[in-house]
Amino acid sequence: MSEKDPSPAPSIPSETYTREYYETCCQGHEEFSDSGGKRLPLRLSIPLELAGVQAGMQVIDIGCGRGEILLHCAQRGARSWGLDYAREAVVLTRELLGASAGALERDLIGVQQANAAQLPFASERADLVFVLDVVEHLYPEELKAALDEAWRILRPGGRLVVHTMPNLWYYRFGYPVYQVLQRLRGERLPADPRLRWSFRHVHVNEQTPASLRRALKASRFQARVWLASTQSYDYEANPLVRRGMVLLTHARPFKWAFCNDIFAIGTKG
Repeated sequence: MSEKDPSPAPSIPSETYTREYYETCCQGHEEFSDSGGKRLPLRLSIPLELAGVQAGMQVIDIGCGRGEILLHCAQRGARSWGLDYAREAVVLTRELLGASAGALERDLIGVQQANAAQLPFASERADLVFVLDVVEHLYPEELKAALDEAWRILRPGGRLVVHTMPNLWYYRFGYPVYQVLQRLRGERLPADPRLRWSFRHVHVNEQTPASLRRALKASRFQARVWLASTQSYDYEANPLVRRGMVLLTHARPFKWAFCNDIFAIGTKG
């Protein structure tokens, strides 16, 4: 008997990511709707500043979503390519560029539908690769392939900039504390924090800082991983509670259990 081909790695169907997802659920949709992509949420503005994008850079955004990062990179003079697994993301990105980008910026931007595990670029092509809010959507085998591909297309010394959420340490240790405190204030939260969000089924590979560091190192990156909150907590009316939330998400050792945003820079050594 001949050996059967191994089963393909699992993957979320691309059609799962609908226009509704990007416009009502994917973080930053309020800023996108209000400003046409010109104002970035912290989950995008922090990576943009970390990257130090400059004119002449070759930038690739894997999982470009609505396309905001591409617009801002082009405004800084970088040649930028946006890739996304979902057709609706490509459509939204092209709509954004048509509405908000000038002719010069549009000349600097390319967009196409593609799989992160099979990037359509030659080796050592890019100076910078963004992987923002993508990690949690890729099964472990897919993530390994995507990080290997990012390493392949980066030039020596090139950098990979990552953001992912949630931080599983928050879900395991911080959220139960928050749940009890909110119950004392009269609000009952679900035992599983994921039940608060629609489209929760698309998160198949949530991380801790330690697991993300291991994943980057397994793909040969020199990795720096840390926690930094992207929340303003302006929704909290009580100023004392609000200050307490800021303290818990910014100060060690509390931030390891209460901060929900993981950032990383991987360098191709």
